Amino acid sequence: MTQTLTQPETAKPQPAYAWVADAPHPPVSVVILTLNEEINIADCIASCGWCSDVHVLDSGSSDRTAEIARSLGAGVHVHSFESFGKQRNWAIDNIPLANNWVFHLDADERFTPELVREMDSILGASPPEAGYHVPSKLMFMGRWLRRVATYPTYQMRLFHRERMRFSDHGHGQREDTTGSVGKIVAPYLHYNFSKGIDDWLDKHNRYATLEAEQFLNSDAGETGLAVAVAGLFSAESVRRRRALKVISYRLPMRHHLVFLYLIALRLGFLDGRPGLTYARMRSIYEQMIGVKLSVLRYQRKDGRL
Repeated sequence: MTQTLTQPETAKPQPAYAWVADAPHPPVSVVILTLNEEINIADCIASCGWCSDVHVLDSGSSDRTAEIARSLGAGVHVHSFESFGKQRNWAIDNIPLANNWVFHLDADERFTPELVREMDSILGASPPEAGYHVPSKLMFMGRWLRRVATYPTYQMRLFHRERMRFSDHGHGQREDTTGSVGKIVAPYLHYNFSKGIDDWLDKHNRYATLEAEQFLNSDAGETGLAVAVAGLFSAESVRRRRALKVISYRLPMRHHLVFLYLIALRLGFLDGRPGLTYARMRSIYEQMIGVKLSVLRYQRKDGRL
């Protein structure tokens, strides 16, 4: 049983990354955040073959991540990890980037030819935007989880380094800019389970703590319900998703509701066994958050926080 759980689901090596030889060359620098990613880093850099300015920002790996990255021609920089927002801002401030436009990629993610072509088309017009939200395709058990992973879900990944900063939010980060933000249609691929299920569960245990703390320490945790409800009717999909997340934290048995939402309303059952498995994992994660919210609320009421 243990062997099954810890067996990594690696992104299969793709000699097919040969598409990069014929890809356009948008004026973009790529920064890859890493920590012990020797299982992922080679394929990740291979998908960046269209780019002449690739950097790895490592948090102090004890494996061969940095060695492999250097051997493949990437610049390697080391900075202790405090949070995703601070790490991304450190990259903006300290890495000698060749381009003003930057794409932040994680080691378990891969560029697609469609995304590279769309970036080339957009940036060729010298856009005034501060950055662009980009969707990802979550890959699990050899399948793209189109429905149960709520595709398309967007993150700020392509941005102008003089117009964008990041701030911490929960276990991740959000964009911090006064500029306008656009949206890219073409996705990148995300192999979120490349290190195995145990690694995913360990990470999400930590993430659940950060999410619970973020909710209780933010306006959303106390007085932000009206703002969140208004956000449900926003024309911006990113704002709607964030509003729904805030509201869901107030619902009883939310982990069951999330499972039903993913399987029934999002038609996740059409994603087959991988979809059902992922929905169960999401339910576990939401239950972790709920448990930690309950404990933190008790500790606050009891005067321990």
